[in-house]
Formats: sequence, C-alpha cells, structure tokens
Amino acid sequence: MARNSGVLLTKSNGTDRFDLSALFEFSNIVNASLDLNFILGHFLLTIMGKILSTKGLLLLKTNETHFTIKTVKGVPKELLNSEIIVSRIPQRIMYVNREDARKYSWLKLFRANGITIIVPLIVQERIFGIAGFNPLQKLKKLGQKEETYIKSLANIAATAIEKSLNIEEVKKINRRLDGKVQELNTLFEMSKEFNSALDAERLLKLLSFSILGQIGANRYVVCLKKEGRMQVVLSKLQNQLPLDCLEIMSSITTPVLTESLLKKPYKQLYTTLQESGVKILVPLSVKNEVKGILGVGERIRGGAYTQTDVEFLASLGNLAMISLENARLFQEAIEKQKLEDELLIAREIQKGLLPATLPTVSGIEIAATNISSKQVGGDYYDVMKLSDTKLLIAIGDVSGKGTPASLLMANLQAAIHALVPLGLPLPELTARVNDLICENTGSDKFITFFWGILDSETKVLTYVNAGHNPPYILHADGTFERLDKGGMIFGVLKRAIPYEQGTARIDMHDMLVLFTDGVSEAMSKDGEEFGEPALEAIIKSHSNSTAQEILNSIVEAVQLHSSGTHQYDDITLVVGKGI
Repeated sequence: MARNSGVLLTKSNGTDRFDLSALFEFSNIVNASLDLNFILGHFLLTIMGKILSTKGLLLLKTNETHFTIKTVKGVPKELLNSEIIVSRIPQRIMYVNREDARKYSWLKLFRANGITIIVPLIVQERIFGIAGFNPLQKLKKLGQKEETYIKSLANIAATAIEKSLNIEEVKKINRRLDGKVQELNTLFEMSKEFNSALDAERLLKLLSFSILGQIGANRYVVCLKKEGRMQVVLSKLQNQLPLDCLEIMSSITTPVLTESLLKKPYKQLYTTLQESGVKILVPLSVKNEVKGILGVGERIRGGAYTQTDVEFLASLGNLAMISLENARLFQEAIEKQKLEDELLIAREIQKGLLPATLPTVSGIEIAATNISSKQVGGDYYDVMKLSDTKLLIAIGDVSGKGTPASLLMANLQAAIHALVPLGLPLPELTARVNDLICENTGSDKFITFFWGILDSETKVLTYVNAGHNPPYILHADGTFERLDKGGMIFGVLKRAIPYEQGTARIDMHDMLVLFTDGVSEAMSKDGEEFGEPALEAIIKSHSNSTAQEILNSIVEAVQLHSSGTHQYDDITLVVGKGI
C-alpha cells in the first residue's frame, strides 16, 4: 500500500504491524506483569513501533487536575516526575497540530517536545492517563484501522496499568498495616513494661529508652504538671527551657511539629525550641486533661518526622502518662494508708487521754462520750476525783478539726493534769491554763472550756466557763439554769481579765448536761441545725431517766437529725444526775 491523503500506510516492508496476533501477545505480556514501570515502558515502545515514532511520553493522573510524567522515550529525561495541569481531555485520539491551543492550553508541553499524537488511557469511561507520540511520517490523521488498533492497545494497557496501580496501592496499605501492627505490638510490650513499674523514676527511664530505641532520638524533654505548673522532670536537651516557654507549652493540646509554631502566640516558643533542638511536641493527657508535654529532637539518623511517627509518639507518651498518673495515685494511696495507720495510732493515744473509766462519788452519777468526726479530734472531756466528796468535771472544744486540733487538745489535757494537783482556786487555775495555751499556740488557735468542782456533801458546783456553750442544769422543779459565769476563751490573751467563778446547786434528781457545739450545731441534710431548744426538750422529756439513758437519748436524736449527711464536728457530752 501507498500513503494516500495523509493516512498512515498499514504495510511497511511487507509486514502488517497492526495484526491481531500482536494485540493478543501484547495483552498477555502486560497482564502477566505487575511491574508498573515495565507495563508503561512496554506500552510506550509497542505503540512507538506500530506508528514508527521516535518520541514518546506517558502521564498518569495524580488528582482531579494534575498529571505526572511517568515514562519518557526520546525526550529529555528531566521531564520525568514533573507535574502539569491537564483539563478537559476528550475521550479520543488527539492530533496536537489540529487542536485548539486556546481550548487545550496544556498541549504546549507536547508541542514543545515534538509530540503530535495523544492517546488517552481510559477505564470505564474514566481517563487516568495520556500518552504522546510523534510518527515519522507526517500524517494528518491515522486511518480508522490504525486508530482502532491503537485504542485497543491503550485499553489493554489501561486495564493492566490500573490493575498494577491497585495492587501497588494494596501493597502500600499492607505495608502501612504491617507498620501499624508493629507499632501496636511495640506499644503493647511497652504498656506491659510501664504497668510493671510503680515509681516515676523507672517510668521516665523506660520512656527515654523507648524514645531512643523506637524513634531513634537522643534529645528529648519530659515536662509534667505539678501544683498547677509545668515542670521539667527529665531533659536531654542542650539548653534548658525557660519557665515562660513551659507555660506556653502547657496550652498545646494536640501533637505539633515545631516548624508549625511560627505564628503567634507560639513564635517565641518556636525560637526557643529550635535553639534547644526540639522538633516535635506531644501533649501527655489523661482523660482529656493535659498533664505533661513530651518534646523530641531530631533523629540520630536524620530524616523528617512523618504523621505515623507523630501518632506513635502520641500513643507512647500517653501510655507513659497514664502509668505515671497510676504511679502517683499508687504512691498517694500508700501515703494515705500510712497516714490512716498513724491516725489510728493517734486515735488510740487520744482515747487514752480521756478517762478510761469514770470515777464516782456519792450523790451523783456520771456518764460521758466523745464521738470524733475524724480519726482524731479536738473535743475534750475529763472527770477527776479530787477527794471522796469532790469531783472535777471538765469539757473543752479546740478550734479546727483533725490532727492539729488533737495536738492542742493533748496540750490542754496535760496542762489540766499538771495544774489541778496544785489545789489553787478555780479562777486562778483557769488563768494559768489559759497562759500555757497562749504561750504554746498560735494566734489562730483557741479553746472554749468549762470546768467545775462538785462537792457531793454540800451539793454545790463551783465552776468557771471560758467561753464554752453554757451547760444546763435541769432542776427537779422543771426549771433550767445555764452556767455562763467565767471569762475569755483560752488562747487569745494572757491575764487580760480575771476569770469569774460561779456556783450552782445540784440536788437530788437535778440534771447537769455539758456539751460541745457538735451537738447543738449538728446539721440536717436540709441545712437545719439541731439547736439548743431541741436539746432542752430531750433533757426535759427524760428528767426521770438515768445519766446514761439521757446521754444515749441525746446522741440518738442528734444522729437521727443528721442522718444522710457527713458528721461535720465532734460530738462530746458529759451528763450528771443528782441521786
């Protein structure tokens, strides 16, 4: 055949270059291979041979508008992997010199490299690649047979290329999955290591070994929030981080590369971190609350951090943070248990400061109780036998609660037991106790106190009230008397105003009730106080009961009133009944 009207001849040197057997052979070759570069190269060379082209290049679609040059023949190799914007590609063979340059502006690349024919690669009516060639014969257009043949080659190649791309994508996904599985295995092993450590120092060492071994970085810093402020607990940086930078770091809630901190308010932090060699910051969180920051420098072997690295560091850091928090809670639990044990001992000691048994004298029966709101408390009572006919009864309430109050209560008990044997008048003894308390306590501590000496022969109670809740005497005729004579509470001023002494009678069937404000001020769940009127009503309604029965009734009423709430204050009662 001869070339006619610009149509490429189908015969050259007696050989039909467009026979079907060659098409089948091409299909078998490209479909048998999974090597993308081989498929692209073989396709390009096959068509170049069919249309006698000295140049060829093939582009694959990168995204909706961009194509990347993947294979070149006879054109500058510098074009490889370069990216161009390609739009509005028709699903037909294009003849560059016959196309509208304004409509297809991207054709200038092909014109510049002598490409005259463009073949689209189509799968399911979707163009994902284009190939360009320049036949030696200056034809205007391929013949119908040639076009059909070239399109068939392109379709076969497109299917093979798509298959290769899909398989390559699957391989990439599998590699990523393998990497994730490896990371999960590593994190699982690390979690076992972290969980086996119960002290912060060992946990920080494990974290540092992990950063070095798994990430390959030997520069890092670990900061933990203590008492509301970020503090450096482990650092392998060249420069120490200033306090203001630590405060700024505490506001970071997601892992970041330091290069992304150029904008305010992190610009100063960026400069400091760059000088210190920190490349990535990872917040350490527990229950969505940032408890620390992990900063990691560049790898020993070099290379930028990937998103996978960031995710791994975040997981590793949070594992470590959870273990650090658990270690802290464990240590707190140990300390709390130690404190509980010590408080139990203190409770036993304090109970030993109160009368183990109540002494008796003729003419009166005594009952007493102390119920602390904590392991130890600041309420105090005492009953001391001074002679066969005289009994000293005392009650006190130290300001505050818990251990500090119990220590002051012990001082009060020691002072009373040291001074009472002196046999001084009650006002003088009271003043001396106050002086000792003032000398040995701070200005923010004080004690309300009441004591009296009951003479069973005369039935007279001589007393001094140092700012305490005035005790009750319910006389046999049903009238109440309050014992309020005395003076200032203990611990305010030494020898300010002399204490006044009061007297009262406790005859047969009269009732004496001493109490602390834990009784009268006991709160209900509705926020109502028990109150002194309720106390008076109980005393009056049990006027015929024994001292112990009256005491039990008061305690039961107070606890019933406070049911459903925590006992806020110590409850202390001393009840005497004239017999």
